[in-house]
Amino acid sequence: MKRADWNRLADDFEAEVCDITREERTGKVERFVNAVRLPRHAVLVDLGCGLGTFVSKYGRRFARVVAADHARRIIARAKVASTSASPVEWLVLDVGKAGEALGTIADLTVCMNVITSSDSARRDALWRSVATVTRPRGYALIVVPSIESDRIVRKFAFRAGRAGEFTATADGLVTRDGAVQKHFSREELGATLAEHGFAVRRMGRAAYAWSVEGLRKPSGANVASPWDWMCLAQRVG
Repeated sequence: MKRADWNRLADDFEAEVCDITREERTGKVERFVNAVRLPRHAVLVDLGCGLGTFVSKYGRRFARVVAADHARRIIARAKVASTSASPVEWLVLDVGKAGEALGTIADLTVCMNVITSSDSARRDALWRSVATVTRPRGYALIVVPSIESDRIVRKFAFRAGRAGEFTATADGLVTRDGAVQKHFSREELGATLAEHGFAVRRMGRAAYAWSVEGLRKPSGANVASPWDWMCLAQRVG
């Protein structure tokens, strides 16, 4: 989606966007954040902060908080909605240019469901920003859509007679409602992080409700909820 699309979406953000900090059902965000060893006067950078849900919940743990999103209207809403106990620097900023704009400042960089572009060059720019912003031995908390989850979703969409609404290509480009997003396998996410100078410390499923996919929960006690991959990685060096 283009910046203008996100600006138009600002008023309906809660209904239209899966906010992992708000939607995740098993407490995994809390556990992953608790696993980070923060120095004194730690700095948080949230790249693609949306309405600032993560900042509001965890910002108090940091001496400095920088929250960036490329949509001006979303940042305006985030400023109003924020309940962070720490001061927040709200920036209207292309995440792909965050590295050159901010420098290497973060003890924890958060980037949740931002690196989803169908364009590989654009994804590379986003990964480079995360790497550049994160200090050596600092951490990145990354969330990306899961292709393994999408395969399960498409199976049940097929059974519901809605296969045409849920399509994917072999390289993980998934189409929903006319929008295309890159989905990652667990192995691909780990390899991509390694290419950009990170070592995986924890990886797990960030589960959310079937309603987020526009489907009813399938019958059967052992049916997993859909999930994104959540990864806590440490910058090597």
